[in-house]
Amino acid sequence: MVGAGVALVVIVVVITFGSGGDDGGGTSAPATVPSVSSSAAAHDLATHVTLAPADWGSAYVRDSPYEGDRMAQTLPDQNCKIVAESLTDALANQWRNVKDPDNTAFASSTLTVYKGADFAKRDIARQRDAVRQCPSESEANDKRQWDNVHEVKIPALKGFDDVVAEEGHLGTNEKGQKTDTYYVSLTGSRGQYVLNSTISRGPDTQEQNRTDAADALSLMLSRLASR
Repeated sequence: MVGAGVALVVIVVVITFGSGGDDGGGTSAPATVPSVSSSAAAHDLATHVTLAPADWGSAYVRDSPYEGDRMAQTLPDQNCKIVAESLTDALANQWRNVKDPDNTAFASSTLTVYKGADFAKRDIARQRDAVRQCPSESEANDKRQWDNVHEVKIPALKGFDDVVAEEGHLGTNEKGQKTDTYYVSLTGSRGQYVLNSTISRGPDTQEQNRTDAADALSLMLSRLASR
């Protein structure tokens, strides 16, 4: 279980968040992660690693849509519009969405299995560049708009080759209505794998968002290393 309520967590990760940061990777590595070369093996691994509702906490339930394996990812383009791009260098891509029953917390986890570590490194480098280049972003297919998008440093999140930590604020929802939602998105690479955990809540929740996102990413890495 990653988080239940405010305080109950199984995996404890001590994290110091600050501004900026070029290197999010830790210095100590976990057990060796498996190597896969087929789409079938990659998909099986991805379904094992991505998180179910209970992994986030006992109160969480499936969101709708709950899961998918489309071979695409979303990134801001040169105009900071969020668009989908095909994952031509990946073997599998699995995501799952969860929420709490009150619709006050929304979380997701994703594992992308690339054909090799170089593709994973390229992916996370592009994500870091996007965070630094687009402090404001908008969705190409609806009316969502984000502001105060920025990178933060997480020096104590260990076991990854590299980590990109992104925070921001959703000011307008998909219908064009004003909202006040804050999110944390952590992306870590390890060998041929790129893992992501994202969670969003209302005002004054970023500290809890950081904790839950970090615990989720660590849980995913531990599952990956145990296969």
